[in-house]
Amino acid sequence: MNRFFLSLLSVTFINLAWAAPDLNEAADDVCKCLEEPYAQAQEAMELLEAAQQSGDMSALVSAQGEMMGVIGASSQCFDALAQKYPEINQSEELQVEVMQLAEEQCPNPAEQFGN
Repeated sequence: MNRFFLSLLSVTFINLAWAAPDLNEAADDVCKCLEEPYAQAQEAMELLEAAQQSGDMSALVSAQGEMMGVIGASSQCFDALAQKYPEINQSEELQVEVMQLAEEQCPNPAEQFGN
């Protein structure tokens, strides 16, 4: 009976190890997915800074529109990742881990801009 239980337990742990999502791969995918939105964000921040310095309200509105486009692109990105990594999507803890890895690999330009 003990051998059966140990065998069953071993198989269960092996299956869990195989089923565990690769957090590094997910973080890489987050970075790849955010390349375009981050580039748009960088451009929008530059436009916003120039608009603020010039006082040109139409340029300011345009820069804000660019930022809204970044939000839309980011939402599409994360929707796709949620489908690719359902285990991560269902675990807030795993999401935090992946985002910490991604922040190390591909920092948000908005954070650099603010500093």
